[in-house]
Amino acid sequence: MIFYFTGTGNSLFAAQKLAEEGEEIISIVEALRSKTFSYVLKENEKLGFVFPVYFYTVSDPVLEFVRKLTVENAGFVYAVIPCGASIGAAGGFLKSELKKRGLELQRVDALVVPDGALLFYDIDSPEKMEQQLEAAEKELATIRQAIDRREGNDIRGSAQAGMIGLAGYHAFMGTKAFYADEKCIGCGKCASICPAGAIEMAEGRPAWTKKKCFKCCGCINRCPVSAIQYGKKTAERGRYVNPVLK
Repeated sequence: MIFYFTGTGNSLFAAQKLAEEGEEIISIVEALRSKTFSYVLKENEKLGFVFPVYFYTVSDPVLEFVRKLTVENAGFVYAVIPCGASIGAAGGFLKSELKKRGLELQRVDALVVPDGALLFYDIDSPEKMEQQLEAAEKELATIRQAIDRREGNDIRGSAQAGMIGLAGYHAFMGTKAFYADEKCIGCGKCASICPAGAIEMAEGRPAWTKKKCFKCCGCINRCPVSAIQYGKKTAERGRYVNPVLK
């Protein structure tokens, strides 16, 4: 069983590559919405967590899910964490949180993928992103082999460092800078995919009705006409969506 959280598709891409035939892949967002936190695995079944790193730590939706999670029969527990360069303390922080739930995290792998965090900087060229995805697919094959052999590894990062990163993440969760420009066609996709439920359609246009969101960048990257902006700089920046969502 694999639990995943994704904004632009990288984690879903990774989860699908890691899953064995017939293995269940569960959206953390859907689990949160349905309040489904209890799971029974097959005897000694592998349990995976796949989610992007934010501020070098574990983001709120993943953390909320983990803190409510109960799992029976987990055999080998692992995490694969997509990132632009580094996962910081996310692995160690996740390990400490899972331990409180009676689960021992045995392996963590960082997975470098195209970075869609265009709120901070422009994305890479299409050519470089294609190369990154090809490299990620090869790396996932290697990771899957290690998981199949149930090989643990050295998990770095502390709960304290994770909490420090979380404080920075929380300071940046505001939605005030989001808006839709004149290109908006009122399709409502942004509202339908927002994992935080922070967007509602009002008179055919998106409105950010919550003060905070998860900053997954799904709305801004997945808008079909690139109408969603954040502040004054994103209008000149590219967009990124993993092909698994196209």
